Amino acid sequence: MSTPPPGPSTKAVMARGAGLALLGRSGALIELVSFFLFTQMYGAQTFGLFMTMWGLVQGLAIVSDFGMTMALQRFIPGAENEVAAGRVLKYAVNTTLGISCLIGLGMFLAAPALAGVINANEQDAAHLVTIIRIYSLAVPLWSMIEVATGAIRARSIFGPEVKVRIFYEQGFRLIFGVLLWTLGMLSLGLFVSHLIGLAVTAAFAFRLVHKHYGLGHLVARTGLGRALGKEMVAYSSSMMLPNFAKKWHSWLPVIFLNIMLPGARGAEAAGVYAAARKLVSVLNVFRESFEYVLAPLASANSGQADRGKLREMLAFATRVSVPAFIPMATLVICYRHELLRQSGSEFVAGAGALLILVVGRSLEVTWGPSTSILAMIGRYRIPFLNALAGVAATALLAFWLIPRPEFFGGGLRGSMIAAAIAAAGGINVSAVLGFLQVRYIYGLKPYDRRLFRPVAVSAGISLAMALLFDLTEGMWRTGYFILGLVTLIVAMLTLMRFGFTREDAQLVVPKKLAKRLPFLVRR
Repeated sequence: MSTPPPGPSTKAVMARGAGLALLGRSGALIELVSFFLFTQMYGAQTFGLFMTMWGLVQGLAIVSDFGMTMALQRFIPGAENEVAAGRVLKYAVNTTLGISCLIGLGMFLAAPALAGVINANEQDAAHLVTIIRIYSLAVPLWSMIEVATGAIRARSIFGPEVKVRIFYEQGFRLIFGVLLWTLGMLSLGLFVSHLIGLAVTAAFAFRLVHKHYGLGHLVARTGLGRALGKEMVAYSSSMMLPNFAKKWHSWLPVIFLNIMLPGARGAEAAGVYAAARKLVSVLNVFRESFEYVLAPLASANSGQADRGKLREMLAFATRVSVPAFIPMATLVICYRHELLRQSGSEFVAGAGALLILVVGRSLEVTWGPSTSILAMIGRYRIPFLNALAGVAATALLAFWLIPRPEFFGGGLRGSMIAAAIAAAGGINVSAVLGFLQVRYIYGLKPYDRRLFRPVAVSAGISLAMALLFDLTEGMWRTGYFILGLVTLIVAMLTLMRFGFTREDAQLVVPKKLAKRLPFLVRR
């Protein structure tokens, strides 16, 4: 694979890839629609059970992935030819498939024991063993989706995943989730519909692999080579915990709430907290889009001679994602009660947890995408230790605070705020460590003087938004939501025009939009 050209065109590749990734992440909007529907149809307790099980599957899938998704992005860009790239792909797929099938089988066999630990209401508890056994199929399915899409990203091809993520994974789950609910499958419906969506997604993901690699590599009688195999295992195994931490900073509190609070209360708390977490996840689309693109580009430019390119990419990602995050966070904070109320009155209890999670993510984004850079250029142990520190912080805070809801007002509300503090604390421990290491070990920093103007403009816009929302809070609910959406769009357009430099705006604003609205780019 050829590396991106030097200079500004590297940022152009990055911006274009991030734009395509952002479109892919817009699948989160479809997921958000399905989330509102599913919480209303299935209720907080069944939804909480589903989110607890999905968190468990995600954690197991990260173990079965064995860091191979990250290894693909590290080793394929440096492969000598297509045959060598195919060998790396085959090794990753075979490793992940073998481990995921074993873990899925273990989950199937351990279903009665897991059912004794996971809390659910009476109706769901009667089917819990069956649910766990059926949903064990999600472990190999999700693992294959992750490794297949990781292989596509390793080629610095950022567009094809859009269709897979939006129309297949989210779309089929939404369609079959509604269909099975209408057929009366109130306990199994969410799980079966998700499995259907995952199966279709996996099939189309490997269709992309065939297009960009050729599935013949997966059955070719060729070995990887002992030296490269050992290096790949050393790297992938060190990446497993960072990947685990990245997911479980968010998922551990959901699981802890379910397990630590008895019976239906645990399922309800997990469901309401997961609803708040899902709303916060929409805020991460800009940051995750840049991280999605940074990994393969950082690997391709990881040499000492390319350190200037890395420095510019890191600074560019930070000065775009941080200012864009502030108005979106302002909207979610001001609308948190109304947004949660759309799922039902019981979900409003998660407003305090939602506020803490938004503040935590806001702090995280200020440290820049240092973790993604570190994973590609750093020594293997550094991301491992950062992740270990973050997960330990989350677990310790959760075990200490969740059983003490009286610290935060008592009841389920207090337990959920405690879980949110645990999640925010762990996320920022890892983020701060990554920032310090990238800055002082590798001489890279996400900040420069070009960040001040967009952040100042974004802060001013957000303050005006907060004042407007406070003055109009009592208006007609539908009109209030329309006002929020229109205000956010205007805020982002204003940020592009007055916050970003001409060079950054030309990279961020799509060309078609710039032609139709030329005032968005300063002259």
